[in-house]
This record gives sequence, C-alpha cells and structure tokens, in this order.
Amino acid sequence: MIMDNTYYVCHGPDVVHYVASDGASTMASGQPNIEQFDDEQEAVARAEELGYVFTIEEDPLVFA
Repeated sequence: MIMDNTYYVCHGPDVVHYVASDGASTMASGQPNIEQFDDEQEAVARAEELGYVFTIEEDPLVFA
C-alpha cells in the first residue's frame, strides 16, 4: 500500500514547524506562513533553510 503523504512547513517570526500528514488527519497552524509539499526531501530542505533542527527521534529521513 502506497501512502500519499503531504508535508507542511509552517513559519513565522522566530518559529518553524514541520508536519508530515498521511491525509487521515487535518492540520492547522497559527503561523502566518504555511508551505505545502508533496516531496519529503523538499519539505525537509525548506524547514532546515528556515532554521528548523530535526532531532534524531523525529528526523524524517533516518528511517527512509
């Protein structure tokens, strides 16, 4: 079964959030900017560009 994940990078002044969604959940953010990605690597690159730091536990590409 292929999962169609969607990735979001939400950001505002001094904050960046990274969200991966399998489509079964809804996503909302209080941040003024929400960028949507179909490609995980593009979303990760954008989040890191904005200053998001992934921990080992949440690194989306570690278990890929």
